[in-house]
Amino acid sequence: MFAMMALYDSDLKDEVFTLLELAEIKNYTQFTNLHGSSDQGKKEGTVAWPGANEILLLIVTDQEKQRLIEEIQTYKQQREKKPPLLVFDWALSEVM
Repeated sequence: MFAMMALYDSDLKDEVFTLLELAEIKNYTQFTNLHGSSDQGKKEGTVAWPGANEILLLIVTDQEKQRLIEEIQTYKQQREKKPPLLVFDWALSEVM
């Protein structure tokens, strides 16, 4: 089992959920209206720093992880501009 975290611009919500559907992943926990700062700028939900981020936390099998990685790679390759979507994963030694 693996934990995966997808961090993305809230404007990409529909695309990210389409990627989950294509990878046949149904289980997730969603965190919305998140604020932060990166090399690409700040997102604070204000006039000065508009926008927000979202995070999906996924617990997946090895096959689900591979399918999602393939879908994300295809999605990013098809875009002229790099979409604000980062995905992290880590192995789980135990799930209780």
